[in-house]
Amino acid sequence: MKRIFTILFVGLSLFLSACNEKVNTNRIYVFSQPGCGHCVNAHEYMSRYYKNYDIKEINIREGANMNYMLRYAKKFKINQQLLGTPFIIMGDKYIMGWGKEQIKEFNQNIKNFKPKQVK
Repeated sequence: MKRIFTILFVGLSLFLSACNEKVNTNRIYVFSQPGCGHCVNAHEYMSRYYKNYDIKEINIREGANMNYMLRYAKKFKINQQLLGTPFIIMGDKYIMGWGKEQIKEFNQNIKNFKPKQVK
């Protein structure tokens, strides 16, 4: 009986660890889409001022990327009807849209991230 319990426990542990997606805690995720002017402005701003940071842009029109964005929206308790791009994930904070207030918030939150190491 102990042996069966041990096998089930190990199997369940392996299954759960495989289900957990590895998230880089020093990476900023930017969900965007083609034709989004605010997304273009956010990209240009980040490329100009924060090019040494680990910023991953994710096109929500490709593959399962929309589902990833929806998972983050659920995590932050955002109604799907109110969800827009760019949708920026910065650790345990998010920014939606791009304008003066969002730029200010981005600049404040990026202080919690480290630039990429130059090799």
